[in-house]
Amino acid sequence: MSFKDIRGCNRRVSKEDQEFYDLKHRAAEYYRANSVPQKIEGVLNQMFLERPDDIYGYVANYFSQHSAKAVICRTEGKEMYDGNGQPSAQANVYCIIRNEEKCVCRATVSSCIEPVAGESDQTGAAGENQRHALETALHWINQPISNMLQGLDPNDQATIDKILSDFFLARFLENEDEKNKKREAEEAKLAKSAKNTPTPPPAPAPPTQGKDKKGGDKGRPAYCRGREGERGLLSFFHISFCPPVLIPPPSSGKKSVSIEKILPPAEPPVPVLEGCTAVGAVSLAVAKSAARVQDMPLYQHIRALRKDQTVGDVDIPFPMVTVLSCGKASPGKLNLLEEVLVIPAAGPRVRDRISMVLDLQREIKRILNTASKTGTLVFPVTDEGALLVGFDRAEQSLDLLTEACSNLRLTPGKDLHFALSCSAHRLMDYSKGKYEVIAGTLKSPDELVEVYESLIKKYPAICALIDPFRKEDLEQWDNLSCALSDQTCCLIANAAFGSRPCLYGEARLLPPGVTGVILKHVNEATISDLLRATSKGKDSSTILEQSGPEVCDDYLADLAVGLGVKFVKLGGLRGGVRLAWYNRLMELEEELDRQGILGKPPPLPLHPPLYAQHQTSSILSTPLSLSPHPCSLSYPPPLSLYALILEFSEYCVKHLCADSE
Repeated sequence: MSFKDIRGCNRRVSKEDQEFYDLKHRAAEYYRANSVPQKIEGVLNQMFLERPDDIYGYVANYFSQHSAKAVICRTEGKEMYDGNGQPSAQANVYCIIRNEEKCVCRATVSSCIEPVAGESDQTGAAGENQRHALETALHWINQPISNMLQGLDPNDQATIDKILSDFFLARFLENEDEKNKKREAEEAKLAKSAKNTPTPPPAPAPPTQGKDKKGGDKGRPAYCRGREGERGLLSFFHISFCPPVLIPPPSSGKKSVSIEKILPPAEPPVPVLEGCTAVGAVSLAVAKSAARVQDMPLYQHIRALRKDQTVGDVDIPFPMVTVLSCGKASPGKLNLLEEVLVIPAAGPRVRDRISMVLDLQREIKRILNTASKTGTLVFPVTDEGALLVGFDRAEQSLDLLTEACSNLRLTPGKDLHFALSCSAHRLMDYSKGKYEVIAGTLKSPDELVEVYESLIKKYPAICALIDPFRKEDLEQWDNLSCALSDQTCCLIANAAFGSRPCLYGEARLLPPGVTGVILKHVNEATISDLLRATSKGKDSSTILEQSGPEVCDDYLADLAVGLGVKFVKLGGLRGGVRLAWYNRLMELEEELDRQGILGKPPPLPLHPPLYAQHQTSSILSTPLSLSPHPCSLSYPPPLSLYALILEFSEYCVKHLCADSE
């Protein structure tokens, strides 16, 4: 008997029956509003026709397609260890998936925090800074970042990265305010102590060797002298920043005005904010979580985030493998070649290229052991996975590579090419204004141009020079670029491009002649930062490099393929972590080949255009800031100011030398 019949019989309905009827009515309305009966009927009819073996798995897969999107519920920071055994911050992303909280993905980003000048590991100051940076990163991940990302869709990478960048900018400004307050307090304290200290009598002036008619010193250049009682304009600039180094010009037989060449001073390093790795780690973890939720590989998700993505084949970047390290850490006298890299030519698969480099390394070791008078040698390996071998001249390392190639019947310049990472900014002796390319042998910037010219003429297989000069040596960059205009060698900017990922989205002044840059996913770099950088240099030789301590994750191979970079620099073929990156690169190539979308790479060497040519057209152009970033607020003075000083000095020499005589 129905409820209506019961009411029709004028019987009294109990409270429990009324509540049960109301509950059934609400349940029917709830299921009808969400179309549950229709969906159940549809999946049962479809399952009956297909008759799968796993009935409940079929139903689960069907309803998973209609489930709500995953949303981030929280982020968690944990202390882990990197490849060097140092503690690092790992970001875990938790999402609500089908009404359950799950840890979807985790990520760790390398840190490039360097100890402050004057601090050493012996004093423990560097360790304390690293510990404080780690604690700050874990605090950011567990509390403020977790609260800001709660409820967001992990697929919305642009919005999440914007939140992370704004958060980092706020922390950077707070840190700058604290520094300014401390500086003002110290200055006020010094001013107060100076006021209470009696002023000593002025010391007698030292005797001068001679004065000219204007009252200035004869030994000083005219553009550094002012009128009587005044100070030259360039002298003011030099005191305001850091003292430049004056390089005497080459002597000549003719009597002329002595003009000293000014070595542009190095820019002050941009400080790294403690805890910045939290931003990069969370951004990467969110990208990996979005790929995991959509059940797609990471490279495919990153390609979908690219605005300039075109439907077509996917290219595998050329691997740049480090085989030798002959820098300052090597036992020989040679300092110039920090890394000697090999780039296998296009044609064979990545597996064949890696096998070629492995054979080359074994042949190098065999040659060195044969030439040794003490028996079998034990070769140390650098953190980058390269053999640490000592040489006295740069030609010795290249001769060794050439001999190994000849023994394996490989033709340098055809089967493989060489690249030299010079890291010239680490070789400058600022007290003498020259590069210490070999222990005890100094070369001026102009002389170093000739060194590179002779190397490339003797070894035409060299297709790239990485950081051949400091980024301040604009004239030498330009001279080397002009000298190599008929060669197939590219100039790559690493330190000259900057190691600060927060500047990847900025328009920056690059040295003239640069045809490629190196990107690094470190510190506060977000996935959106790397996407913007690769979109700006998509026609140039963009290289993705692993920098800093090894991270036990093979995401770099997916990141390189997804970003569409031309080259990937993962270090040498030593160590399980680095070989895992190369193995992942081989897996991606096989997967793309199975799908029929593997692209055909162009033959080496490449002839890319200048990287961001509109930025390098004039050394006096001021870089435009596309959006405010913390690294561009107060550090450092732009390069255009140094270029302006140099140009003004040349003007003064031309127009004021006659007046000074």
